[in-house]
Amino acid sequence: MAEDAKKSADLKLVDTPPTESVFDNIEELRKVATLKVSRRVVPVNVAVKRPSNNVYFRCHSEMSLDACVIIGDGGSDDFYFVHPRMLNHSTMLPRLRKVTIAVVYAWPGGAISLWPVPNVEETRIACWKSARAAFELSKTQWVQLCWNAELRDYDVIVAEGIKTEPNWPADRSFEDLLKLGFADKIIADHDHAYVQRLRGLAV
Repeated sequence: MAEDAKKSADLKLVDTPPTESVFDNIEELRKVATLKVSRRVVPVNVAVKRPSNNVYFRCHSEMSLDACVIIGDGGSDDFYFVHPRMLNHSTMLPRLRKVTIAVVYAWPGGAISLWPVPNVEETRIACWKSARAAFELSKTQWVQLCWNAELRDYDVIVAEGIKTEPNWPADRSFEDLLKLGFADKIIADHDHAYVQRLRGLAV
């Protein structure tokens, strides 16, 4: 009994600490949640497309190539690279688009892609001119392309406060990115399956 009384005397009540919520200090949460670093992403699969309208992007000031492409079955973001020796092929000529293939870095996320930017020297298409202007601007600023249905044109939007710089891939050359992006989309001769189909020949 004396031993039980001693044990009871040794017991002390400990106050339960108040439960803290992650939302108790909103201002601190805002500071911590602000994205202050950019990730370096190693490109494995490189998409060839116009930058999405929900990201900001930068284009590399030196990694670019003036070339010709044609559009595939997948629509406006399905590009085939046309080898120079096929530029005068009768099947290619009416379908060729002169472009500048640019390397794009997207924010947030850091995804690397290739963008065939329209060459506007010989066109009156307003949205192509806007896309070209966005490309030139994106060499030094974070921009976004957003379609304006009323104007039938792109709105070119400049980011208000992105402080990071692109982490361009150090372990992939421009040649590597082109090979990844156009891995199975190079038209180098008249035997290419897509050329055969465009000519109405059974493959």
